[in-house]
Formats: sequence, structure tokens, C-alpha cells
Amino acid sequence: MPKLCKAGQQLREQIDDLYIERSRKSDGWIGDSRHSARKSDHNPDENGVVRAIDITSDLGSHPEEAHALVEKIRKCAKRGDKRIKYLIFDGRISSPILNWKWRKYKGNPHRHHFHISFTTLGDKDGSWFNLEGDNNERIEKDGGNVGEDFPRDGSINIPLGRSSTRLHSQCGTCECVAFRD
Repeated sequence: MPKLCKAGQQLREQIDDLYIERSRKSDGWIGDSRHSARKSDHNPDENGVVRAIDITSDLGSHPEEAHALVEKIRKCAKRGDKRIKYLIFDGRISSPILNWKWRKYKGNPHRHHFHISFTTLGDKDGSWFNLEGDNNERIEKDGGNVGEDFPRDGSINIPLGRSSTRLHSQCGTCECVAFRD
């Protein structure tokens, strides 16, 4: 049974927590049959681990917010988070090849979503991604899990718009099937 690497689960959860009302139309993590015909981090490895996620660029706020978020992820990788392998968004790719500088990408331009691939270090490391660049630890009231912002006593209304299950990416440019854990 395929499973998303822990780093992918954590980053997706952080993005979901930051942008509760965001669109998930182009979200995905496991590739379809077209992906399996070629090398892709969306394909499960021999242990069933998938090391890529796609996140819809419509975050429910200003259109430029996706660029700002991708830039935070890029800077996190540049500061030394070795779990991030590369990023693709809006016709550009960033990776350690040029010290995380953006360069033109000739494949799918990823305009409706951004792509994050992870290294094998992210298979079991689901620790917090420091997207802000500070050294402060996230305060966890109530002893909650990383990425959990709600009290455990059930005293909060969770917005109805937040779905926990997504069955298929529908952006038309990516063939990822999106299952939630």
C-alpha cells in the first residue's frame, strides 16, 4: 500500500493549517498510470513510499500568496532542510544544483499547483518545517501534535469547507490521484 513520506505529510498539514479555506482542486501525491510509465517522485518506491506532493496554488487569499509560500519553502531548503529535494512552480524549478536559485523549467509549468519533491531523509522525518526562518519552537498548548491547532476537548467548530478526503486531482495538467491519510 503506497504511503506519503512523513515530510510530505507534515508540510501538507502545515499548509492546510495556514490556509484552511484554500482550494484543493489540484492537490495530489500519488501518480496515476501515466506517472508510472516514467520516473517520478509521485511513484511509490520499492517500499511503497511516495516522495512528492502537489499543492493547489489557489490558497484562498491573494493570488501572489502562493509565490510567497513557495518562496518560504525554498528558503527553508536553502537554510539547510535536507528533506526538500526540489520545487517546481510557475515555469521555474529550484534545487540544490544552483544553490536553490530559480531557473527556467521546460516540463509541465505547474501554474495551477506547485510541486515539492522530498529526499529519502523525509521518509521518516515528519518534524516541523521552519518556513519563517526563525529559531522559535512552535508552542503546543494542550500537548497537541505538531500541526494540531485545535484543543482536544472538542470545544472548537472545525469549518465545514475543510475536507479530509480528496480523491482525484482535477487540474488537467497533472495526473496525480490524491488520497488523504
